[in-house]
Amino acid sequence: MKVKRHTEGDDFDNRLLSFLKKKLGDPSATLKRLKEGKWLLTTHNKKWFVKLYSNSKKFYIQKHLVDELLKKNFQHVLPFHPIHTKKELLFEGKPVGITYWLDTKETFTYVNQCDRQDALAVLKSFHKQTQHLKGKWTNEIPPNKWVEKWEERLYMFQVNIPFLQSFIQPFYLYTYLQWGKWSLEQLKKIELPLDEICILHGDVAHHNFLRAESGKVYIIDFDLITIAPPMIDDLQFSNRILPYINWSLQKLWFHEPLNSYKRDNLFIVGLMYPSDIFREWNRFAREGKLYKQKVWSYLYSLTVKQFSQRMTYMQELHNKFNLLK
Repeated sequence: MKVKRHTEGDDFDNRLLSFLKKKLGDPSATLKRLKEGKWLLTTHNKKWFVKLYSNSKKFYIQKHLVDELLKKNFQHVLPFHPIHTKKELLFEGKPVGITYWLDTKETFTYVNQCDRQDALAVLKSFHKQTQHLKGKWTNEIPPNKWVEKWEERLYMFQVNIPFLQSFIQPFYLYTYLQWGKWSLEQLKKIELPLDEICILHGDVAHHNFLRAESGKVYIIDFDLITIAPPMIDDLQFSNRILPYINWSLQKLWFHEPLNSYKRDNLFIVGLMYPSDIFREWNRFAREGKLYKQKVWSYLYSLTVKQFSQRMTYMQELHNKFNLLK
């Protein structure tokens, strides 16, 4: 009988710590679990961030990306530990990545205009720098299939509606579903520009930006990088910040890099797709009771309390779309 090995718990952490002590030559090192697959390591009186990667390919692509960005003087990423230039850290079949630990000034949040603007500035700089990165490792980065992903997300939301109706009135659920269907129909009629291909971050949530005590902003976690035009990241960023700016297009266009999309029908249609609603409710449907209790008030606010603002926002977008056709 095979015993299934879990990565949860003290036993795994202790084995990982012993492994790191040996590899780094510091018997006094300590390890503190932050969340599944991520730890704070203290060794030789320095702090490091430790992450377990799913496979070697994913680790080396991300390491190449960070190394190349630093060579180009893009100083908004955290370097890997020098040990990675000498040896591979493979622990129980999984690569271990160690990067510099960043002491942060405060929590980074899209509630703050300053944080939104700084995150967007770093993201646009990241796009600009990655347009020129080339090498065998870049060929391993997959193309972004955003429309297919949105179709799958919409499909799962539709499948989950019978279950979700016990939490939210069907009117709201079916309204969001119709918005998503219409948006996808229109997106398929418009060609995506291919003149500015870059590496996309893929997950521009606020927790993937950190502000150092010095005030400098860093971008982290490149697990979802893909190749595509920067617009796709920009759409995701817009979708992330809109709930914090009361679904105001005027406030969205205030963010200068996004202002250039005011007359871009592809971007306008992309803004109509309720990605956040589908993403969050699909996760709600598949997670357990504790998660449901934790996010319920947030999801209710996003879905119902913000609905009238969002309806006005959708009407504005439709008007703009019709003018630009």
